[in-house]
Amino acid sequence: MQAYFDRIAITLSCVCVVHCIALPIVASFIPLFAATLNHGSALHEFWFHYFILIFILPFSILAIILGYRRHRQILPAIIAAVGLSILVFTSVFAGTLISNHVIPHEGETWLTISGGIVHAIGHIMNLVATSNMRLSCANQ
Repeated sequence: MQAYFDRIAITLSCVCVVHCIALPIVASFIPLFAATLNHGSALHEFWFHYFILIFILPFSILAIILGYRRHRQILPAIIAAVGLSILVFTSVFAGTLISNHVIPHEGETWLTISGGIVHAIGHIMNLVATSNMRLSCANQ
């Protein structure tokens, strides 16, 4: 069950990364989408960043807790939590940071990509730790 949640969390993090990379490319080729779905529009902010966090948070937390209960390694949880924190921070505060000229507009994309990658790495580590624990139990 925990491996299932880890895989969902990894997939959702990868969706974030693909979204951040693909959206500017798609938007540059399709002016209609650029007008409604580009970074910074209210529709984009709600429908993607906040909406996907509603799914990422519970799957991530559940996967990490279930994994930790099995393998008792804290590092995957810490790394996943750092990535998740970057994603949440960026979703909540990027608009303010951009409007106050603290980060450039591209900074939101880079923060989101970084958070998604770090988050996915934490879940991959969680899967590996659980798998290693199962193998060591099977060999005993």
